[in-house]
Amino acid sequence: MITEETVICWSRDGALARISIHRPDKRNALATRHWAAIEAALDDIAASDAQIVVVSGVPGAFSAGADIDELGQLLTAPAAFAANNAQVQRTQLKLQRLPQTTLAVIDGACVGGGLGLALACDLRLASARSRFAITPAKLGLVYSADDSRRLVNTVGMARAREMLLTGRLLDAATALDWGLVNQLAGEDGIEALEQAQVQQLLATSGQARRAIKTVLGHLGGDASIDLAQADAAFNDAFSSTDFVEGAAAFLEKRAPRFS
Repeated sequence: MITEETVICWSRDGALARISIHRPDKRNALATRHWAAIEAALDDIAASDAQIVVVSGVPGAFSAGADIDELGQLLTAPAAFAANNAQVQRTQLKLQRLPQTTLAVIDGACVGGGLGLALACDLRLASARSRFAITPAKLGLVYSADDSRRLVNTVGMARAREMLLTGRLLDAATALDWGLVNQLAGEDGIEALEQAQVQQLLATSGQARRAIKTVLGHLGGDASIDLAQADAAFNDAFSSTDFVEGAAAFLEKRAPRFS
């Protein structure tokens, strides 16, 4: 499916869904309409039986953040600016809460809202040329509570403070060291790393991964997930079809065949 004049498109190949951002002339900067298109794609994917969702950009740019041209217009239109903020936060929260396992594949600039998008994913892979920053302090702005919580949950309070207060640009090696990204691509390239990660995920139980996201969402401060839901995710797994298959595979010393 293609939306927003091909800037945002999503596709499905079996268990794998992909959301792609293609605006290379703007380094994949995102305007309000692009965030809305991402939200629409997430709604479609959430209703599908895809298991893994990859979010990717173009070579050299995952996303450079806000569209500067639109930002200039929003500065003179407070209501539109508020609507933009609401759209961005709604889209990121929907990505965070997506039941499928989500993977940001980053090659190049990943700044501001672009990094916010990546932080809403479960895992982040990056190329060695990737760069990361969150810069609202340089504009006299403040990162939202939900955005800040995701950052703190990922890199810890001390490093989140440094990133937010200074707007420091991190190289890929530092991002890996800080836990901002999970893996860096080697000589085989980012596509090979992505394929390896997807296959590793698909070898695990989709039912378990969804339940694990519920537990981690509660521990990570998601107000929509209470302790009872997290406990139910744990307890219900013992009666799931994937546990029956996983236990049988373990006893029979074979690879499991999860649904």
